Amino acid sequence: MRIGVVGPASPDSFADNIVTALTDMGHYAVPLGPLYARRGHYASAVKLAVRNALPALDEHAQRRVTAAVLRAECEIVINTDQGLMPAVVRDLRRAGVRVALWFPDHVMSMGRQFMLLAPYHAVFVKEPHIVNTLGPLLGKPLCYLPQACNPRWHRPLVPVGTEPYLVIAGNMYPSRMLLLERLLAAGVPLRLYGGGFPRWIGRTPLRQVHAGRPVFGEEKARVFRSAAGVLNTMFPAEIAGVNLRLFEAAGCGAAVLTEFRPTVPDLFAIGDEVLTFRDFDELVDQARRLLNDSGLSAKLGDAAAARAHHSHTYQQRLTVILEKLC
Repeated sequence: MRIGVVGPASPDSFADNIVTALTDMGHYAVPLGPLYARRGHYASAVKLAVRNALPALDEHAQRRVTAAVLRAECEIVINTDQGLMPAVVRDLRRAGVRVALWFPDHVMSMGRQFMLLAPYHAVFVKEPHIVNTLGPLLGKPLCYLPQACNPRWHRPLVPVGTEPYLVIAGNMYPSRMLLLERLLAAGVPLRLYGGGFPRWIGRTPLRQVHAGRPVFGEEKARVFRSAAGVLNTMFPAEIAGVNLRLFEAAGCGAAVLTEFRPTVPDLFAIGDEVLTFRDFDELVDQARRLLNDSGLSAKLGDAAAARAHHSHTYQQRLTVILEKLC
């Protein structure tokens, strides 16, 4: 089956993992790239403001997606960017293409809510709150689908727990930074990876423990697995669902200490496969357990990897999507 995937296909990105998983499943996967060419930050902000004011420009710019889909003779398109214009989705449907959105973000990232206006055959979201509230009200084909790990590189590659710190990977925003600063002050050793700090953040002791770069693929697997634990904090707009990092870290065989959300017990066995926390004191207690007990890190990491590879792979999630579309 020829399946197009819309989204930035940088290494270990959401779209990249979808493409590689589809290929592993025996499909002909077509990377269609992002909706727009990436520019400098300020140029992009200006273009975004113009596009918001003049939607016809958005439609014109995105027609290349339709052209690329038809040129590649795709039967299905899996879009990962909720900014795809409804008119483009309508064009694809008129051409006989079945179109789905797999939305990887939290509720604050719904933007202009094109995911509701566009005539998708199905919309898959990681947040059950969206499905439970909007689905019955709007009659839209909204489906709950958690994110996943890619066993091609999210797998145990090194001995577990050899580094005496907790690893955190991802963007730095105020609620995460304040929590991590409290952890440092409480004597919990940390190592941070990601794109760095926004300019407006100012001074923070976290800069001293930041590697100054993100990690991808097999390097990410080594970093996660070798740490005493991977700390998974979530953006406040993650209401009931969980983020991508939980699945990636588990797949890598890391001992994961994750912020609690209502869906966590449905995904992993708390205490046997992952540890959770609901407040700062519980976070510090669980962090010290991992730092002082390498046997616990090994037990959790091995169990988490087994569960992630058994139940939470991209191949399994894509099987659900394709069954809905075919």
